[in-house]
Amino acid sequence: MRNLTPRSLDDICAEPRIRAQLSTSLPVDITHFWHEVECAAFPLMAKSSSNTENREVTFLWRSEEALQGVYLRLNRVTDKKDVKKGLMTHILSTDIWTLTLELPASYRGSYSFIEIPPGMTSEEISQLGGRFSPLPGQSDPFNKTSEINIRGFGESVLSLDLAPEQTEWDDTSHTCSGVLSTSYSFVAGHQRQVRFYLPGNPTSEPLGLLVLPDAETWFDRVGITRAIEIAVTTGRIAPMAILGIDNINESDRVNILGGNKALILDIAGNLIPQLYKDHPDIVWAGRSNTILAGQSLGGVTALMAALYAPDIFGMVISHSPSMWWSPDRNTPVMFTENDSSWVSKQVLSSLPKDVNIRLGIGSLEGATVPHVQQLHQSLLAAGLKSALSVYTGGHDYAWWRGAIIDGLTDA
Repeated sequence: MRNLTPRSLDDICAEPRIRAQLSTSLPVDITHFWHEVECAAFPLMAKSSSNTENREVTFLWRSEEALQGVYLRLNRVTDKKDVKKGLMTHILSTDIWTLTLELPASYRGSYSFIEIPPGMTSEEISQLGGRFSPLPGQSDPFNKTSEINIRGFGESVLSLDLAPEQTEWDDTSHTCSGVLSTSYSFVAGHQRQVRFYLPGNPTSEPLGLLVLPDAETWFDRVGITRAIEIAVTTGRIAPMAILGIDNINESDRVNILGGNKALILDIAGNLIPQLYKDHPDIVWAGRSNTILAGQSLGGVTALMAALYAPDIFGMVISHSPSMWWSPDRNTPVMFTENDSSWVSKQVLSSLPKDVNIRLGIGSLEGATVPHVQQLHQSLLAAGLKSALSVYTGGHDYAWWRGAIIDGLTDA
């Protein structure tokens, strides 16, 4: 559940007063209103009057500019085809924009605000919910929790009260004691940056190895080293080093992730053996604690690692795998629950019997959800080790970051 910082009675009482002011047609004392906002925890959260498992969540935006609108982009709630759902209401004669959404109490997701300038067409506005929005988003200035920056601008994180805890990500004051080194290696057809994080605290336990594609995101934008070190320090996971492989750019990412066998063989056949050779004094935990974890296209890479390098990886963690991926179709098209998945067929045709497969999916990820569920059930029916966790959220680092620690707890 969400950890709330202690607040005074006046702070707590400010929230219903704010809701009351937003719901009335009476004039609003702007100065007093924004003073109340400073004392409250945003976004505002209240139990749904119609469903005890839901929460009514109120967002605010402040702007004195003459805007056509303000759009709240909330992962897999108001993005994609649901842009209209994210258009905020302007309270006349004020600088207040507001929107209340009903969401599952266990939801966690990233969000941002986009100010819509005058003159934008409805077609242009509809594109704000796509992957390549014509306008950048802005984080929530009233949300006091730490932001994430995945797409080149800051996004806030909404964590409702029944969302799984992410204690390792809450402590932003922790200073890592380990050593992060970078080098360049020829991997999957290109010279690319490789990261290696060696924890600083000596331990009597053998050291596991977590391998991460999308390293530029996990290391530079998400802060994986701090979270892993905290989880080790608290005893939640076993001691672990991290090996990360960067993408050169977005186009390169699309080319090397997914079912690219060359990437996996280079990691398993070159990078990891070289790592062992460079650190002869380390006692490694061995295959059972050598783990490749990936998300989206990287989630497919993780599944393929179980097929192509089962002698190296004893566990793979696959979050939100791009089940639409196939060797001859590297860009997503309309993918439905009834379409066949090359990824599933490939995994089930090879049956990596001695690899622990841990799957994770966001409940709001559409057709991907039943495909991942079916893959999990098929793996179990075939006698393989498979675990599936469903998180209330979308296609989103906001829950992936917590899920990666969750997955490592059983490593």
